[in-house]
Amino acid sequence: MQFRHFICLCTISLLSSGILAEEGGAPPADPNTSATLGVVLHYASEKPESPYHLQVNCTDQKGIRSLTLFPGGATVWNQRSQIMLPPTARSALLKTLVDHGFAGFEDSYGGREQPAKSGAPARITCRILIEIQGLQKSSLQMAGGEQSAQLLSLAAELLDQAERYADPAVTPADLNDALDKLSEGVLDPHMLYLRFVFLPALKNKPGSILRLDGGQLSHQAYTPGKTIAAPTSESLGHDQYMELIAALQTAQLASLPVNLWSEDQVELEVRVLAHKKVVLARRFTRLESTNQEPVQQRFDALLPVLRELIH
Repeated sequence: MQFRHFICLCTISLLSSGILAEEGGAPPADPNTSATLGVVLHYASEKPESPYHLQVNCTDQKGIRSLTLFPGGATVWNQRSQIMLPPTARSALLKTLVDHGFAGFEDSYGGREQPAKSGAPARITCRILIEIQGLQKSSLQMAGGEQSAQLLSLAAELLDQAERYADPAVTPADLNDALDKLSEGVLDPHMLYLRFVFLPALKNKPGSILRLDGGQLSHQAYTPGKTIAAPTSESLGHDQYMELIAALQTAQLASLPVNLWSEDQVELEVRVLAHKKVVLARRFTRLESTNQEPVQQRFDALLPVLRELIH
């Protein structure tokens, strides 16, 4: 969606006050106008507990920096560490977006001077994305062409604000350590990403794609080469989450080989911050004679827990 320059801050304040006086709550969201996003951002910035999701990735004089902020304050810093932003810091980030007029930024800048014959996509050097009250807005800078000093300045200010909370940070040493910290509650559940693809050996049965991302569990029915259904989404319950973490630990996920045996086709990807594990299981002929080894048994015991998450 294309956003144009949003109304001035004083107008936003008046409009927000009028809406709140009449309805006693947050202003209604209309994703068709940047003015509406401006009102929502201004209103939320005055409410420290307002939930939102913010991503900032940028390369500047300080190098490559990034943050991914989840509702509640858990934040991925530079893809390696978890930091926690208190309500006051989260409100400050929203106020910075308002002050810079982010709602009126173009969707993208630059990228128009890439040689047509190269066929290579333009490289993204900076991006800001926010999701709040059902609205989504992103603005990105591509290498080449027009460079937006305004976007780069806003991204740098947002990153600088978050960086003040980078000490202390939680930085797992490896995947085993990361799973331990998830189990202990040291790492927030939002830090866990999981993707599970299951294609049954029986061709007349559809497969499934399961994703756990940002605390949300989504599922899609999938038949290769034929159909892929629209995803259904739900929150993962605490008991299910703890059972999943325990199963990953019991399977000794980090030590599993990349290839394992399975009658069905299975692909599993687990990522916690900078640590990732991918396992592919199918009818590998060279593995058929070793499918009863302990490592295989650990993986086989994990599969029912994953399949239980598919509804």
